[in-house]
Amino acid sequence: MNFDFYKQPETVRVLLIAAVGMILGLLTYEIMYYLNPFSPRATISWTITFLIGIVRQHALHRYFTFQHKASYVKSLSRASFVDVSALFFSTGFNWFLSEVLMIHHRIVWVCCLLSTGLISLLFLKKYIFRTAVDTP
Repeated sequence: MNFDFYKQPETVRVLLIAAVGMILGLLTYEIMYYLNPFSPRATISWTITFLIGIVRQHALHRYFTFQHKASYVKSLSRASFVDVSALFFSTGFNWFLSEVLMIHHRIVWVCCLLSTGLISLLFLKKYIFRTAVDTP
């Protein structure tokens, strides 16, 4: 069977790249959590991992999902605006779940990932990777 990634519908490409990013994000988080000596450990590890993920996911979606040709800096700045907003929300959410409710850090990671994934998904095509044709 010949699977041509770029001939797949955009939705399939988004989901596949999101899955790759999720796996890479979990690996990065586990390393950060293991190496992190500071408290609150889960929240600090989440924040560092998320910041790394901003650049990684942007590059993955730019090159594999949308094959975006416009300015890299412009699309990364849009992604950073959306992702930093999501980071502020998810950092507080992470702290609340892990430090106040005392939920296991991996379950908290999944909850935060789902919440930020939803935020990113809402803005990915319409705001971050919009083209000049899409721009009002």
